[in-house]
Amino acid sequence: MKQCPKCNTTYANDKQKFCTKDGTGLVDAHEARAGQDATIRIDSTQLDDEITKVISQPLPQMIGSAFDPYKTQVSKTDEDAAPPAPSQPITPPTPAAPPPTVSAQVPPTPPPTPVAPPSQPVTPPVDAAPPPPPTAPSTGNIRAQSTQAAISADTVAPRVIPPTAAAVAVAQPKKRSKLPLILGILFVLLIIGAGGIVAGYFFVLRPMLDKNRSAVLEPRRPEPTPVVVSTPEIIKTKPEAPKVEVPPYSPPADAVKFVNSKASLDGKLAEHYLDFSFYYPKTWQKDPKAGTHGASNFAKVERRLPPDFTQENFAVGWYSSTGSAESDRVVFPTLAETLSNQFAKSFTEYKKVSEGPTKAGVYDGYEFRFESASRKTEHGDIKIWGRVIFVPPADGGTNGVTLLMLTTSLAPELRSVDDVGVRGELPMMLESFRFGK
Repeated sequence: MKQCPKCNTTYANDKQKFCTKDGTGLVDAHEARAGQDATIRIDSTQLDDEITKVISQPLPQMIGSAFDPYKTQVSKTDEDAAPPAPSQPITPPTPAAPPPTVSAQVPPTPPPTPVAPPSQPVTPPVDAAPPPPPTAPSTGNIRAQSTQAAISADTVAPRVIPPTAAAVAVAQPKKRSKLPLILGILFVLLIIGAGGIVAGYFFVLRPMLDKNRSAVLEPRRPEPTPVVVSTPEIIKTKPEAPKVEVPPYSPPADAVKFVNSKASLDGKLAEHYLDFSFYYPKTWQKDPKAGTHGASNFAKVERRLPPDFTQENFAVGWYSSTGSAESDRVVFPTLAETLSNQFAKSFTEYKKVSEGPTKAGVYDGYEFRFESASRKTEHGDIKIWGRVIFVPPADGGTNGVTLLMLTTSLAPELRSVDDVGVRGELPMMLESFRFGK
C-alpha cells in the first residue's frame, strides 16, 4: 500500500509512484506511519540536481504502446518539439484507383494527463534510498520512432469502411410529403362546409326568422270559442247584447200594423212573450185564434183564394234562445231538424230542400226550405212551398222568434220554393218586422 507524504492520500496499488493530486512521490504506508512521529529536515542542497532535472523533464510519448493509467506522462508542446527529420526520402506508393472511403489506421494517442508541478522539492524519507534516475530517451530515438510511425501510416494497406446507416438513408430516394394532399383535402372540406352553411341559412334559418318576425309584427287574431249546446233549454246565459239601430219602415197606404200584446196570452206564449211588430196588406185576413188560449203562434195572417184556399201565409212563433246570436247559431241546425221532422208528419210528400244562414229584413237569421203537395182538390193538385226563419233576439233576451211562411201554386206570382218571401206580397212582412213596440 502507498501513501502520499504530503496530503496523506492512500493508494491500494503498490505500482503507483506519484500522487494524482499534487504529484508528490508515494512512499510505503508503513514507513509513512513510522516516520510521522519524527520531524526530519532536509536541505534542498542535499538533493541531487540530476535527479531533479530528470524528474522535471517531460517524458516522451510512446507511440504504439498501451496506455497505463498508473503512469504519469509528460508531453511537450508543439513549440518545444522539433519536427522529425527522416534519414532518407520516402516515396509512398501510388494507388491504382482511389477507394470510396480510405482511412489510415493509426493507433489512438491517449490524451496527456497534466501533472501539477510540486510547490516544493520532493523530500524523500531519510531511511529510504533515493530512486534511481530514469533514463531519458535521446532525441534521436524519439525522431526515429516518429518517422517509423509516419512510414507505417503511409504504407499501411487501405481499409474500406462500410457505409453507415445515415449514408444508406441519404442514398435512398426521398419520400414525397403528404402535407400538400392533406391541405388540399382540408380546403375542399372547408369550401363544402361553407356552402352548406350558406344553403342552410337561405333555405332553413332565414324562412324561420321571417316567419317569427311576421308573427311578432302581426298580432294573432283571437278566434271565437265555440259553445256546444245540446238543447236550448239547458243554456240560460244572458250576455248583454248591443242594441242594433234599425231604420224605420215606411208602410204603404193600405197596410195594417200588427203589434204583439200580452193581454190575451197564456201558457207558453205568455211565458216566452216578447215585443215585436210588422205590417201586412189590408186585404189579408188575421186568424182570430192566434194569440189566444191554446194557440201556438203570437200572430197569423193569410192571403186566401175564396172560399178557403191559401195563397200566402205568414205566422210568428217563438223558440228558447241562449241570449246570444253567436251561441244560437250553434243550435240552429238542431232546431231546424226538430221542426222539419214535425212538418214531415203534417204535410204529404214532404221534402226539405235547403238549409243555411239567411236574412229576415234587417236581421240575420237561419232558415230551411221545404216543399209538399196537396192532391185532388177543387183546384186540382196544388204545390206547397214553405220557408222557416229563426231570428235571435236583438236585445239579448232568452226568447227568439220563428217566422213561418207558406205559399201555394194558387198564387200566380210564385213558381218555385225560391220565390217564397221574394215575390208576391210576403216581402212586406219580412221588410217591416221589428223587435220592440
